[in-house]
Amino acid sequence: MAVYTSLSDSDMRALVADYYLGELVSFQGISGGVENTNYFLTTTTGKYVVTLFEEFDLEEVPYFLDVVAHLKHKGFNVPAALIDIHGERLREVNGRPTIIVDCFPGGELKGTDEVSCRLMGEALAKLHIAGEDFPEHRDSHRGVAWWHKTSQAIAGELEPEQAQLLLSQIAEFDDFIAQHPDLPKTTIHGDLFYNNTLFEGNKLSAIIDFYNACHSWVMYDLAIVVNDWCSDMTTGELDNAKYKALVKAYLHEREATPEEMLAWPHMLKIAALRFWLSRLEAWHGAKHDPERLAQQHDPLEFQRVLEARVRYTPNLVPSL
Repeated sequence: MAVYTSLSDSDMRALVADYYLGELVSFQGISGGVENTNYFLTTTTGKYVVTLFEEFDLEEVPYFLDVVAHLKHKGFNVPAALIDIHGERLREVNGRPTIIVDCFPGGELKGTDEVSCRLMGEALAKLHIAGEDFPEHRDSHRGVAWWHKTSQAIAGELEPEQAQLLLSQIAEFDDFIAQHPDLPKTTIHGDLFYNNTLFEGNKLSAIIDFYNACHSWVMYDLAIVVNDWCSDMTTGELDNAKYKALVKAYLHEREATPEEMLAWPHMLKIAALRFWLSRLEAWHGAKHDPERLAQQHDPLEFQRVLEARVRYTPNLVPSL
């Protein structure tokens, strides 16, 4: 999260006046992340988060709000959009689609451990089960079509060995999916890094930032989580204890099919490639803008993760 669209005091007062939130006390931009503009908002009734969507048009946002509303109805602590005095949950502010959500207790993890990985594995499985009956199906805006287009556009900017790694892994995944077109899918989070959760001590208090949600492979979402929560980002290698804790907890709640077990190595690699590619795209897009470049995540982290998964991928069901 970052601040790309600035709101003045009068902008925020006008926004707050259209909700049942009392009077504005203070607001502050949230740094970190790269996709949307976010502010902490304090009013006389409590603490909230204001999100202005930078990558989506107004008509694209309701899908994500519907996903969160569905999960909230299922009992998850997720940031559903608040309803304003006109009965609306979505509006435009300074030309950007805008929502207000509750600010949950807890804070971001500074890192993961076996306890947090176990809690995440359990929560993710329940999230996947809860998403199975969500009626809207949306393809990822950073899915197969995007990574084909973007990899071709960016390959010429890379070192030859990087381009070879990128393009060969996409081709390998294409071949596998062509042979296994019916892998189980559900509504997935799509970006459930550990900084998209809130913890109070050893309790998972909320899952946030559902703006990469889509209808996609269940194992792909699990692979995204494993690659972030269980990897040493300096080497890309998996921490075996964290991996076992997370996967064991996941499989206790949701059993994997034989085809998903077969797909697992491919999903670990393509999940790493997806975030390597999105970081490469963002980095190259910002390389002539020092301020924006400083906000980007390091693409090399996920290049290392991908290289590590090419060298070795563990079984989905580890020896426990």
